[in-house]
Amino acid sequence: MAVKIEIKGPIVSNDTAWFYHYLGWDACCPKDISGKLKEADGGEVILEINSPGGMCSSGYEIYTLLMGYTGKITAHVIVAASAASLLVCAADEALASDTCIFMVHNTQSSARGDYRDMQASAEALKEFNAGIINAYVRKTGKTREELQALMDNETYMSAQTAIENGFIDGYIFGSLGTDGAGDDGNVQDSVVLQAVNSSFPVITDGKAKEIMAALKIQENSFAAVPGINSTGNNPEKGEKKDMTLEEMYAQHPELKDEVEAIAKEAETKGADLERSRLEALDKIAPSVTDDALAEAKYGKNRIDARELAYQSMLKDGQIAKNYMGDAIEDSNNSGVDDVGAGLPEEETTDESDDMSAYINARKKGGRH
Repeated sequence: MAVKIEIKGPIVSNDTAWFYHYLGWDACCPKDISGKLKEADGGEVILEINSPGGMCSSGYEIYTLLMGYTGKITAHVIVAASAASLLVCAADEALASDTCIFMVHNTQSSARGDYRDMQASAEALKEFNAGIINAYVRKTGKTREELQALMDNETYMSAQTAIENGFIDGYIFGSLGTDGAGDDGNVQDSVVLQAVNSSFPVITDGKAKEIMAALKIQENSFAAVPGINSTGNNPEKGEKKDMTLEEMYAQHPELKDEVEAIAKEAETKGADLERSRLEALDKIAPSVTDDALAEAKYGKNRIDARELAYQSMLKDGQIAKNYMGDAIEDSNNSGVDDVGAGLPEEETTDESDDMSAYINARKKGGRH
């Protein structure tokens, strides 16, 4: 029986994968793949790939692991973009879902410095591209010039287009036939970019620290992650110990200013949001009771002005319904139809006016 390896989410380094897993987010690192390949032990492997790509060096490492595996590897491709496309090329057979998207582009990074630094960065990126093109040449048989042109254009391919270009060998669920492959496989850029942008971004080590600070992982809550020997724990012996914020600063003093600055920014944003919520509630105060306003502001289940206004509307509707029921019952019991039959038209009362007066009187007693 084939061992299935799921490659979901961004491709990240071994050092940062734990943070994704800690938060319950999809991610894939080289250690994930090497562990599964050892488990497969030379047997057949199926890669299920749905990844927007990620760290180039990690993609290279996974490609090399897959290429060196002795058993058959079949890739089932849902989305394989950027670095994830390398994993498709490492498989002995690549099969696409009917809804597959395959994307190739140039390697990317950021740089700073003078013109020499910029030139050096540009040359380094070209060398990274050369490694990717090696994998594409081996898979597709295309020339390096053809592949570089596809990368320069940041080319998105449907299943059929990827098959035509040699990146994909066929369909998971069998051939679509002539009718099913009748379009040219082109994808509208706006649609593709929206889909790619909605994928979870690759988090750098620095960004991971920002998110941890924003989530207020503070003193006595920086728990050791199982399997991560970042606190001096020995997971194999079952030892587990919480790292306090001060202990983290002691081990990593360079992080203190950055973490505290981000935490302060997060607290400021939170205070601004709470202030806006209270101001909005004050604006609708004349329309609600004091008790309802106090509960919305400071109660156990705090709500915003929009929710309070909606709840108040529902409550008023129930009051009106109850009033009309009582009024009709009183009218039937008092014989008011006989008494009112001979009144002049201009003196006839309107029950809707009575209802409005009743509701306003009830609400007035509870307003500011």
